[in-house]
Amino acid sequence: MYYNCLVNIPKNTGKISRNKRGKATYIEYTYAREYLPEKKYNVARRTTIGKAYPDHPGMMFPNPNFEKFFPDVEIPAEGTAAEPVNESRSSCIRIGAFSVVRRIIEDYKLAEHLKR
Repeated sequence: MYYNCLVNIPKNTGKISRNKRGKATYIEYTYAREYLPEKKYNVARRTTIGKAYPDHPGMMFPNPNFEKFFPDVEIPAEGTAAEPVNESRSSCIRIGAFSVVRRIIEDYKLAEHLKR
């Protein structure tokens, strides 16, 4: 889940990378490197810390990993972004609530009670 606020993309040279998937660009943080002696090279251990804001290249929508790796950066209150981040939310979340409510209506026969 991405917070609905904007923060500056950290300036850690060599630790921050961008990963474009489809139309979205995700900001990744390299938190460790592991050397593989049999292959004789390092493998970067990365995690996604946010999603780039397309209208402003230096800003991103943070996620909980951002708070974990950058605890000193203050995250503004949610809802301060110029536009909501609804495109990153799964449609499964919305259909889940609908399915639960529909099941309750069917089990308790609420539609029949309301018709009376």
